[in-house]
Amino acid sequence: MDLIAPVVLTRPAGRNAPLAAALRAAGLAVVEAPALKIERLAVAPPVLQVGDLCVFVSRQAVDACFDGRCAATPWPDGVRAAAVGAATAQALRLHVPADAILAPAEGAPPDSESLLAVIEAVGLVPGRAHIMRAQQGRDWLARQLQARGWSVYCHALYRRSPAIWDRDTCAILAGPGRCTLLLTSLEAVDAVADSLRRQAMDWPATLKLVTLHERIARRLQCIYADRPADALTVRLSAPDEAALFQAILASARSA
Repeated sequence: MDLIAPVVLTRPAGRNAPLAAALRAAGLAVVEAPALKIERLAVAPPVLQVGDLCVFVSRQAVDACFDGRCAATPWPDGVRAAAVGAATAQALRLHVPADAILAPAEGAPPDSESLLAVIEAVGLVPGRAHIMRAQQGRDWLARQLQARGWSVYCHALYRRSPAIWDRDTCAILAGPGRCTLLLTSLEAVDAVADSLRRQAMDWPATLKLVTLHERIARRLQCIYADRPADALTVRLSAPDEAALFQAILASARSA
């Protein structure tokens, strides 16, 4: 079993510590190397009114929105909140009544397609939809809601930018054994690729990938398309911490 190769966690700063501690307690070597930097923008969240739908695309969007709201301000009646995935929904429950939250079911892919299916199943009357997001991101859900009669407003609450890895961090991927790499967004894939290019390095000869979505897996599979079939192994996980722990543990301990 490939136990000497490290696990590299690339989620933004502040998101990796509990998972890293659990993995270390299980005997794994863990490197915390955020691929993206998150910067809050000095903007106020929108004023919501009855009939609005407020969509949160990430936990960062939840944190940025509610840091900008008065802590004593209750969630307004008649406003539905929507979360793209289970982790985002969990963060929302700290601020929004559970019966006001729409989110994909446990085990569903944490993406806009899954959330749109939930919104359509509930049968909401189209009104104003506020999408809480980063400065840049996927516009698919906004276009789909507009096509269904919603007036869509996108609110950039934070900025994501690549966290440039130094040469030593990049070299961890190509160290002894087959590294297990956690990547949770396409932007993180691009950021790691950019760091490797800056150091005139390539993706490692072999890699174990743990990720949340098939889109991310497909991006890595394209990168490894001209390599031996076993150069890249992929393990999909649900986004909650317990599922990620099990997926990474299984990946790291596999041959």
